[in-house]
Amino acid sequence: MRRVLKKPAAKPSSGQAHDIVLSQDAGSGEAFRAIATELLRLIAAQQPKVRRRDPTGVHQMRIGLRRMRAAISVFGELIDGRDTQRMKRELKWLAGRLAPARDLHLLEVKIKSAQLGTGSPAFLKRLGSDRGAAFDSASATVELQRFRKLLNDLKRWIEAGEWTKAADGADRPSAVAFAEQVLARRARKLNKRLEKLEQLDDEERHRVRIAAKKLNYAIGFFESLFDGRAGKRLERFRKHLKKLLDALGALNDVAVHRKLAGKFNRRAKDKLDPDAARQLADLDDAEIRQQMKAAAKAAAKLAEDPLFGD
Repeated sequence: MRRVLKKPAAKPSSGQAHDIVLSQDAGSGEAFRAIATELLRLIAAQQPKVRRRDPTGVHQMRIGLRRMRAAISVFGELIDGRDTQRMKRELKWLAGRLAPARDLHLLEVKIKSAQLGTGSPAFLKRLGSDRGAAFDSASATVELQRFRKLLNDLKRWIEAGEWTKAADGADRPSAVAFAEQVLARRARKLNKRLEKLEQLDDEERHRVRIAAKKLNYAIGFFESLFDGRAGKRLERFRKHLKKLLDALGALNDVAVHRKLAGKFNRRAKDKLDPDAARQLADLDDAEIRQQMKAAAKAAAKLAEDPLFGD
């Protein structure tokens, strides 16, 4: 088997992300195996931090899960099958167990950093309590037999799952050809959706953000396959894409935090005081205007700079 993934020297338990470097003559099946192997390592490496209720560990494990799910989506029909569908369901379950901890942590940081808690001790107490419970749940999740089984099943699936019987066949495209096709197609679809960006509501904008995030992850998977003019074009496109994602991520945070704050405000006996609530709303409105402007600018740059001459 050709060597596909080059890893910098590191301890096996390291949680640091490494560049994924694919061989120019790799097949598409080999490429997926290399990518998924590295992503599984990153997910597993975050266990100690999640167990300790470390917000950074929860965040990094969520990123690893998103990248793994994106890789499965990117390789699509190449790896489809019953066991692949089961892996997707289990990865979604794990991501769902971690999401509340991250969302509540960011909301608490936002409110405290803006000094909006004055006069609303019950609100902050409930928020802190629910945040703690969410991190307890995340910590308990990595102790579950279901979590350990998922890691073992992923390892077996990556190495010798049903998908490998077809994906390693001679009729499959090379990694380079596959990457060009996937990246160009996803870039075209994203640019089409961005044409109506300013007309989208929160949920529609979130779906566009997911598509953009998958494309960004896909570029990260394949960028080592391109050099010269194609490599520079890919690098330029990804620079604009990251600016778009920063803006869409900030907009999504505002939408999520508004929902969470509204829920806590309804439940807490001592609600967030009216002045603080108005101040929070004003900050959100200003953030929305700023980030929509940034998103529109990045979208225009992406449209001007298509991938592979499309």
